[in-house]
Amino acid sequence: MSPSARNVTVLGGGLAGLSAAQKFTEAGWAVTVLEIEPAVGGLASSFERDGYTFDHGPHRLYSNLDELNEHFKYVLDGNWDYRDRLSRIFMRGGFFDYPLKASNVVATLSPWMLFRSFTDYFAVRVRNAIKPIPDDNFENWVIKRFGRTLYELFFGTYTRKAWGIPCTQISADWANQRISLLSLWDTVKKTLFRPKNVPRTYVSRFLYPKTGGIGSLASGYERLILQQGGTVITGARVCAVDSQGDTVTQVRYIREGREHALSSDLVVSTLPLTMLVPMLGERVPQEVRDAVNGLVHKGIVFVYLKLDRPTVTPDHWVYIPEEHIAVHRISEFTNFSRSCAPEGKTMVCAEITSTKGDHHWVMDDDALIRLAADNLATLELLERKDVTGGFVKRVDYAYPIYDLTYRGHVRSLLDYLKTFRNMVSTGRQGLFRYGNMDHSIAMGHAVARRILEKSSIDHEQVAAGDEYFG
Repeated sequence: MSPSARNVTVLGGGLAGLSAAQKFTEAGWAVTVLEIEPAVGGLASSFERDGYTFDHGPHRLYSNLDELNEHFKYVLDGNWDYRDRLSRIFMRGGFFDYPLKASNVVATLSPWMLFRSFTDYFAVRVRNAIKPIPDDNFENWVIKRFGRTLYELFFGTYTRKAWGIPCTQISADWANQRISLLSLWDTVKKTLFRPKNVPRTYVSRFLYPKTGGIGSLASGYERLILQQGGTVITGARVCAVDSQGDTVTQVRYIREGREHALSSDLVVSTLPLTMLVPMLGERVPQEVRDAVNGLVHKGIVFVYLKLDRPTVTPDHWVYIPEEHIAVHRISEFTNFSRSCAPEGKTMVCAEITSTKGDHHWVMDDDALIRLAADNLATLELLERKDVTGGFVKRVDYAYPIYDLTYRGHVRSLLDYLKTFRNMVSTGRQGLFRYGNMDHSIAMGHAVARRILEKSSIDHEQVAAGDEYFG
């Protein structure tokens, strides 16, 4: 970037875009954020309806970096509290701790299933010692460390259900970043000895707003951006990114039926890679277009059930691997903050992974509400009579699918975008990376700091390793 650059356009008002924009406005830059939805926040936005406050599924806010945790508190401006996390797996009529605890598994599984689990584990250990099992896909990664029985019970079934593809077609990256325990032996050790300061552990305590849902964080960013002289334009659909040579010359967007154009020194995009690259027009090489076609997202249908009871479970969220049940996870917002529902009532968010246009995606809302209620009643998590109503939201860019070829496609797209000297793609969607909220914010900060502070920090390295994200 030129030393005189002082103007930035941010595409997308999710946490990565907002955190970058806030850093730039704080430094005195002229900033414009373009967001397609009526409110900022993306998947981290919240809504109010009929006295209920609800999020897009469960969100927990925490970082291993004290600096970031203090930053979250600053943005929330006192509207925060700590929560002690409880998340479990509901399967075979019982709850299992997540991450797995050996004592809980022993107490809950039948003696025969326990025998099979440990026999499988030791058989795999012997097999691996003779001929190492490659970590070339999700299934092999887990079986190698837990045995086939535990893989099917706790890992394979849920992952297959949530992603809709065989686990042999899912990259081992998903296991590295989403399974907190290294092996069955690691599970036993952590249960028996409770070691401290272990690097691979899940977040047991997190921040959450007292009122307003998780979207209060995005609202806090918007407030700061506006106070510092920035502009946030909602309801703005980016339709084209024009360029000349290695320079992006303007961004075009449609708002209220009219096309507008913005020119700036720098463009920070947090749009999905598969959306941004085609906006560059006919100049995009065919091999780059092929890489776009090689990346796939999974969507989610969020079904919100209003309940005439104060609580369903004490959990923040519960995983449901049972394959005959459409719902794969539930969350209860009153366990995050009692202010999320009227007194004596609660709301459950039931998630169904889907692909735009498939069976669950095109079901009408009333049918989806009945399906989710029936699913949870079948599992005896609630009674059908407790459901007083509900509503549905659909999100098509929810999970980037980590198939066996995704890394190469992402690298091709990011390398192509680097040929533009004044544009950077970042964030969960802009890097095709399923990180957490703190990762998205760290990515936005990294982009801003690299330019403002001439820092060597690389936003692409945030949440790129084999560390656990839980």
